[in-house]
Amino acid sequence: MEDQKIEKLDHYAIKTLEGLPKWKYPEFKIEKSGKNIFMGSGDAANTGKIFAQVLGGHALNICDYQMFFENMPCPDSNIYIICASGGKDGTKMAQWLTGKGWQPKLITSNPEPPMGKFLRPEDIFVFPANNEPPTYNVSTYASMIYWLLKENLQEISDKIKNLEIPDLRKYKFIFFMVQDKYEAIGKMATRKVSETLAGIGANGCGYSNAVHGMLIQPNENRLIFCMNCKYDGPDDAYELNIDSHLGLLLCLHYIIGKNQTEQDSKNILQNYFENAKKQGWEFNKVW
Repeated sequence: MEDQKIEKLDHYAIKTLEGLPKWKYPEFKIEKSGKNIFMGSGDAANTGKIFAQVLGGHALNICDYQMFFENMPCPDSNIYIICASGGKDGTKMAQWLTGKGWQPKLITSNPEPPMGKFLRPEDIFVFPANNEPPTYNVSTYASMIYWLLKENLQEISDKIKNLEIPDLRKYKFIFFMVQDKYEAIGKMATRKVSETLAGIGANGCGYSNAVHGMLIQPNENRLIFCMNCKYDGPDDAYELNIDSHLGLLLCLHYIIGKNQTEQDSKNILQNYFENAKKQGWEFNKVW
């Protein structure tokens, strides 16, 4: 697989946009409740933040979930693990939770999730997705967000067609400044740059946090990537404005993909599975 040429993120952004209105989604409903808990690692955790924002409750990640449950304020919570692969850290979460007596549900893109051995079959909800290279996860979380929010796909398509693509390679660091309600998308963008573009650092947060000193120091090697907000400091800035979680996410994948090189892609294939082996991750289905 390491020698295989892979398409870049922009290809999968378009392919996902074409698939979203055609796919069949699982039939289940999550009631809005303060008892909801959405948890995951990486961008699954960021997706969980969007679910909690819409449906109420809490969003947890691989670093904090055990501490939360050890001081559990509500034993009858509705627990949802979000994990595209249905394995990796999600398996650890499912095993730990069921061992403590909780019965979590799984939101996944894998019809044969490794963590399924810890769950009841009726508690596994499989979302449609394209077959994508490691780390990409364009369609996986886009599918879940589209199911949740049903945002306007034509508006997103029109936006992508008219995007001005910034040259991210001009910079050593990208700071994603995001309208507060879209902070989870900014975190996803930060992770995607780190996963995909060699030699570029990234960070980001909601506007209200960003103005607390994070950009006081000038940096000629930094691009301020503004999503639905404005920056009036000395650094270069690029604005992306669309009032849509899914729209921002797919535009970001498209822009990052347009800056992706063949070497970036090779790095993913050369390094991902070595890291997965070190972490002891299970997949059952990879690419």
